[in-house]
Amino acid sequence: MSRSRNGIGAILLSGVAFTTFACGTNESPDAAAATAVPSIASPTESVTSTTGSAPKPTGATRSPDAPDGDKGSSGGYGPILSGKRQVVIRPAQEAEGILAVDAQGRLNLTDGEAEHTLFVFVPVRDGLHQIRTARAGSGGEPSCMGIRSNGSNPLTVVAAACDTRRAGQLFRVREAPEAEADGYGISNQGAYLQISAERGLIAEKLGDAPLRTVYTFVDNGAAPAQPGS
Repeated sequence: MSRSRNGIGAILLSGVAFTTFACGTNESPDAAAATAVPSIASPTESVTSTTGSAPKPTGATRSPDAPDGDKGSSGGYGPILSGKRQVVIRPAQEAEGILAVDAQGRLNLTDGEAEHTLFVFVPVRDGLHQIRTARAGSGGEPSCMGIRSNGSNPLTVVAAACDTRRAGQLFRVREAPEAEADGYGISNQGAYLQISAERGLIAEKLGDAPLRTVYTFVDNGAAPAQPGS
């Protein structure tokens, strides 16, 4: 994957960054018309409360009385999993990287600019969520992240037309107690989204292996109204 350290460095110094999340199928993603720059420096509300002077993404708000609260698939309460907030998805181990949809429509790690860097966790059923792009593409609709099968190669995550009937677009978010810091695991049918040094973002079943990649979410305000809403 290409990485522009100068680009992300300038973004981080100014208190903003770009993020992306993917939805998977074999369909090509719509081109996005995003213009706003998502913030990762001072979130209005992170998945978990923060302390201290330096803002940083942390774990999930667990108060059942939280406004716009939704009992998410992790079992916690908070607006992040309510479908009403747009967020940056950031691997906790990556100081400079975030998830974004790349030019090929794949959800991947980037430390530079990308078109789709904000996502909305939309509740579907049974604690499962779609991960939608916050902004619509050129066709006027947002895209959803989904799992793509690649034969003998690892599963990847790509953006496609949203369809709640597709199991590959239904993700579960859980707290990750194995993480050193607050973090969340994201999975689809038991396959977890993990960062591979050789292959980028992939989805793989853990088996007896530990979860290598956990995520924090940075709230970037209310999610845009979707077409028809």
